Amino acid sequence: MSPLSNNSLFLSYNQNPFLEYFQRGLCVSLSTDDPLQFHFTKEPLMEEYSIAAQIWKLSSIDMCEIARNSVLMSGYPDEVKKAWLGKNYKEAGIAGNDICRSNVPNIRIGHRYDVLCEELHLLKVAYHSRQEVILFHL
Repeated sequence: MSPLSNNSLFLSYNQNPFLEYFQRGLCVSLSTDDPLQFHFTKEPLMEEYSIAAQIWKLSSIDMCEIARNSVLMSGYPDEVKKAWLGKNYKEAGIAGNDICRSNVPNIRIGHRYDVLCEELHLLKVAYHSRQEVILFHL
């Protein structure tokens, strides 16, 4: 998301869903959008991070997690991602977190992974329950 662009065009900071998505554990990142139009410095991406940190009171750990998400979702080649995040970055949960590279504590990564697994389990249970109800009514 690009909060500066969003705020300028159609969505005020307090209505932007970025913080809610991030707090719920969605894999969100910050980006720039038309830096010549919406940014005031020579480092538009740093500007986005700085604004986000100030507006939403993000901690340094939050910022590191958002940066990690950005690398994970980027189109950079595998070798570049390994250099930035560690050789096991594709592994799920804490196995994929090299804290020396990401600066994101394993407890945060583990919590995000546990929540994801629980949500997937709930969806699976709901799906199978629905299937049983449909079959029962046929």
